[in-house]
Amino acid sequence: LTDIFANKDARMYGTVIYPGAPFKGTTVDMQAGVAVWNAATNTYALQEGANLGVNYTDGRLQVSASGPHRSIAEVSNTGFYLRKFIDNGGGTSTRGIQSDVWWIWFRLSEMYLNAAEAAFELGRTADAVTYINPIRERAGFAGANLFTTATLTRDRIRAEFRSEFAFEDHRVWDLKRWRIADQVWNGNQNNPNSVVYALYPYRVVRPGDAARDGKYIFVKLVAPRFRTPRLFQQFNYYSRFDQAIINNNSKITQNPFN
Repeated sequence: LTDIFANKDARMYGTVIYPGAPFKGTTVDMQAGVAVWNAATNTYALQEGANLGVNYTDGRLQVSASGPHRSIAEVSNTGFYLRKFIDNGGGTSTRGIQSDVWWIWFRLSEMYLNAAEAAFELGRTADAVTYINPIRERAGFAGANLFTTATLTRDRIRAEFRSEFAFEDHRVWDLKRWRIADQVWNGNQNNPNSVVYALYPYRVVRPGDAARDGKYIFVKLVAPRFRTPRLFQQFNYYSRFDQAIINNNSKITQNPFN
């Protein structure tokens, strides 16, 4: 179940809870359904379920109590849960028990990446490499996976921002600052950046085939509760000046699209 998540960017393991991930001393089971083999057609038929924690006719799990599920709001509909900012202490998820986790407004890694971006834009690529590689090293990268002056690009710096600050309320502001939000989130259903995807695990039901029965296949699909592509239009770059402000200062002009 966890094979496809092996040897990834270490930041992924600290950001999301994925199917089969360890969390608070236990394994998080996630299963969307079963993939039943049809020998007559040489195909798998995906079967889900209306309820959580139910078994299939073979007596084994059909849908996990943790989902994912297309329509039940209490569980994930993407195949992942948020791990970043979650208190790992024992009992902190128990109903009636409270715990606090500080919201981090500014991290050292943001200082490094801001410096790397600024240096790169000023043509000081060697300085940019010096700033960005410590972030990569902390994430487990080494050797050929670190940047050099020959391999560092603007897109790679921006990718580091995306990985490092996932779910920290940075993404929209970064895209606005780079002036590419209307291109990345263009509302096009065929644009993978605009669409929110899910990854659903299905247990293979294939009796008599020990190599496959009980294994898992993963299906990528549009997240069932996030079907509308994200759309950022050019007027979203601008805020509106209240007319009273303009009336009080003739040198201020209204922003575009307002």
